[in-house]
Amino acid sequence: MKSNELRLLGNKGPKEESSLISFEQYVRLALSHAEFSQNADGSWTAEIPVLPGCVTWGTTRSEVVEMARDAVEAWVFTALRFGDEIPVIDGNSLQDAVDEVETEV
Repeated sequence: MKSNELRLLGNKGPKEESSLISFEQYVRLALSHAEFSQNADGSWTAEIPVLPGCVTWGTTRSEVVEMARDAVEAWVFTALRFGDEIPVIDGNSLQDAVDEVETEV
């Protein structure tokens, strides 16, 4: 891969029967699995169990909801960037994408 190319390929490995959905749909679906809990200090934690290791926190419930969206988006972008497998959620897969990024060195 050339240095001026960013290759985003989700769902490596064997394909299972699933529907392909857009990035925004995938984020919303992942967020529908979010588990919110209030901590002893009054802050909030959100865990998205369908995306391993995707956890965030906020000082209020509304802040943690925003942070959860950011965490899911960052989790997916990072997995795509490094060629990691994107989990199928409820029978839905993220569409594969290939983008070229022009960079001046």
